[in-house]
Parts: sequence; structure tokens; C-alpha cells
Amino acid sequence: MATTAEPTETPKPLSAEDLFDAVGPAYETAFASLETLPASITWLLTELSKPEGPSNGSTARIVDIGCGTGVPACSKLADAGHDVLGIDISSAMIHAARERVPNATFEKLDFRHFNPSPDSFDAVTIFFSLIAGVTPDEIRGFIKKAFQFVKPGGYLVWSTVPLAAENLPLAWMGRHTTVSSLSPEDAIDAVAEAGFTVVEVNKSVFLPKGYEAGICKEEDVWEEPHIFIYARKP
Repeated sequence: MATTAEPTETPKPLSAEDLFDAVGPAYETAFASLETLPASITWLLTELSKPEGPSNGSTARIVDIGCGTGVPACSKLADAGHDVLGIDISSAMIHAARERVPNATFEKLDFRHFNPSPDSFDAVTIFFSLIAGVTPDEIRGFIKKAFQFVKPGGYLVWSTVPLAAENLPLAWMGRHTTVSSLSPEDAIDAVAEAGFTVVEVNKSVFLPKGYEAGICKEEDVWEEPHIFIYARKP
């Protein structure tokens, strides 16, 4: 007797919180060989060490938005003697960060609810966190908010997957979610329009080791375009 296959339904998209809770600390392993991220941290540390910087070359106050496991960004910044706060929407990531980086402070928090005082941080870092479960307007809005809470002379380091996308259903690491992002040109413009001076832009591609990290199947991994934007508040 002939049978008819039932249509396969696309799983319900995961929220950013559920997505990163599901991926968990293995995310750190999947991206461990991403050389552009530690290079951006080295650049920031070099800038912060200069006497003409916002902290006069001494201890700086830095916030990492979407900190993940705290490695390598928060760990390198805190090990250099700076006062580091990491926020993330994922409980799994915050738990891992507190274990891995005891010399930094971590808080479970949606970036939309992060409202520090004006001119209260010397630098803000945002590594691939303004993508899942956001809108393009929220991305631009947070860059503008960052301009307000960073001190004059302070820094923004922002990396993202630069695609012109709004609420795009996407399978990432074998998990379905909804993403938004900006094209490379729009991302650079968003930083400049917020008031920052763009100092340097680096573009590259990277193949995450999601399969090797045990996160997903080998066929679920795809090469990602990346952009890193270094900027300073006048």
C-alpha cells in the first residue's frame, strides 16, 4: 500500500535566550580559532593604555554586550587590570562566565534593558550579539545608546555578521532562530551616525567549528562573513 510522507514542519524559531542556552559553553570551542576577535581586544588594550585615553592609561571601565562565556574578551580585558562588566541574556553563558572569569562581573540581562548613566564607561565591546532576536532599528538604537554611555575619548569595538536582513528565519548551528543585521555599509554608517569616529574596519570570513565542538552536524555549519568596526567617541 502506498504511503504519503507527511510534510516536514520547520521548528519554531528559538529566542536568543533559548538559542544560546541550547548551544551553551561549547560556543567558546567553536569560535576559539577566530583570530580577528583577540586581535580587536589587543587593539583596544593598546588604545586604553595610552595616557591620552579616557582613563588616562590607568584602569578602564568596560562593558561587554553579549559576553557569552567571558572568554576571550572579558578574560583578556580583566587580566589586563580593567574593571569589566559582561552582560548576556543566556543563563548558561552567564554561569560559565562566572566560573571562567572570576575577576570580572557578570549579569544576566537583555541588552535592551541595559541603561547605564551617561559617560559611565571607557569602552564597550559587542561581539556578534546584536543578531538573534533583534530588529535593525534595535541594532542602530543600541549603537546610539552606547555613544551616550561611553565617555568622550572612549571606544566602541563591534563585530557582526554583516547581512542586510530583517527578521530572517535562519538555521544556525543546527538550530532555528530569527535574525536581523545590517549590510557592511549600513553597519559602518550606523556607527558614524551615532556620533563615533570610525577608526578601522576589518572584513573576513570564518568557518565555526560547531561540529568539532559537538554543537551540531557537520552539514549544519556554514562559512560566515564577519566585520569588525573599531571606533572612538570624539
